[in-house]
Amino acid sequence: MHGLGRLSGVVQPLFSVRSRSDIGIGDFGSLSGLLDWLHRAEQRLLMLLPLTPTSGGDTSPYGSRCSLGLSLLYIHLDWLPEGVAFDDATMQAVSAARESPTVQYEAVYRVKRAALETAFARFEAQGSKARAQAFASWEADNAHWIDAYSTYAALSEAYRGAPWWEWSAPLAARKPEAVALARTRHAGPIRFHAWIQWVAEEQWKRVQEQAREAGILLCGDDPFAVSADSADAWWWPQFVRRDARLGVPPDEFSSEGQDWGLPWIDFQALEADGDSWLTSRVAKMASYFHVRRIDHAVGYFRQYLRDEKNPQGTFLPADEPSQQTRGERSFKLLAHNAPLVAEDLGVIPRFVRDTLARLGQAGYQVMRWSREDGVYRDPHHYPKTSLVTTGTHDTEPLKTWWLQAESWEREAVCRTWPEMEKLSPPKAEWNSEVHEALLRSALNASSDWCVFPWQDLLGIEQRVNLPGTVGPMNWTCRADVESESLLTSRKYRELADWLAKLTREGKRAR
Repeated sequence: MHGLGRLSGVVQPLFSVRSRSDIGIGDFGSLSGLLDWLHRAEQRLLMLLPLTPTSGGDTSPYGSRCSLGLSLLYIHLDWLPEGVAFDDATMQAVSAARESPTVQYEAVYRVKRAALETAFARFEAQGSKARAQAFASWEADNAHWIDAYSTYAALSEAYRGAPWWEWSAPLAARKPEAVALARTRHAGPIRFHAWIQWVAEEQWKRVQEQAREAGILLCGDDPFAVSADSADAWWWPQFVRRDARLGVPPDEFSSEGQDWGLPWIDFQALEADGDSWLTSRVAKMASYFHVRRIDHAVGYFRQYLRDEKNPQGTFLPADEPSQQTRGERSFKLLAHNAPLVAEDLGVIPRFVRDTLARLGQAGYQVMRWSREDGVYRDPHHYPKTSLVTTGTHDTEPLKTWWLQAESWEREAVCRTWPEMEKLSPPKAEWNSEVHEALLRSALNASSDWCVFPWQDLLGIEQRVNLPGTVGPMNWTCRADVESESLLTSRKYRELADWLAKLTREGKRAR
């Protein structure tokens, strides 16, 4: 586990963090108060969901339009040196978004986009020479991806949001003459999108420094796939291919499996090219985060693909030895420069976890799922090289699970998890004793890393996402307290001190 030892932390989507100066969505400026609270609670890790660019109306952070870069939604407007000011109508929209219990993505995107356009115009007209030079230097250092992304983003807007395969045929095929002409015609918007990424990275560096001062490690989420309509699928179609659709096979949870409709990654073509596309992703993510969560880890071993010839789907590679070789090669590349935790949830072949263990890479132990043949495992016997957690962004909150669990599940937990034994026979009720025993069960586990979803720390029933559904409550939840108030609120100070006590007793304190 790269020498980090036993530690614990919190997973919280950035969009959920609330602050006094946000405009209806958590942003980089919202994190300072949360980092200070984590320091008081003696936590050492803050895990976030993906921060990569998405479309204006896309609520899922996994619907990435580029495997690199940061979403403009998370830029903190008050940190812009050029400054922004809102007229009365915009201020009304901002106030409504701030007061909303959920993130209103389209409204927030419109306001932020307009504010950034104003700031960019000021930067171009009257910005300092030093900032102009810093931007030019950043563009040169990031040319391997920012040229493709900024051109894609500008053309997407020029074509009113139509996917890139519906653009003119020469542009869709990236014909050099067509691309050169488009870059001339749309030079202003292309420069604007590059500037947004520079601004976002400069602000993220500020967050990194705040985290360093608070003694908190930042953990990012590295999605396996990108959207079909993305800069990657347009610019690197030999690696990010649309001639089949990525998904998962039928299993005990779904008789038909899942068809995600996402492009697949041609690892054979990547290897022939020297893995340039993947290594650039790894390097960028490693520059953002101390620790990285690798989404859909099994995808680096094998992909389940559907196309017109195989509507029911098939694995690529087809045989286990090839899958194992592919996964081992991929994780050796992924592990460059930062510790990893592999999201190995769902139906995972044994050889995948064996390979990860042999490489010293941590996998997940979601406590309610960690059982064999219906028998729960004792958390004190989890693998040392693993991450234990009470839930994920796709599960119901811990409180909901406990209240709705079958009686045999609660009884089995109380028989197997030592910290729960005193609650036997368990009841379908939630109180401070149940809450503390469940958190202790995770903190005392033998896994080196422990992470709690924010809602599980609070013992509330706020859900982040319900997989397999599309609705206004997915990816939109917001905290009910401003981050600046976490250490001035008696309730949250006591929560921090309580968590610190449990953390020390679990031998995970700094």
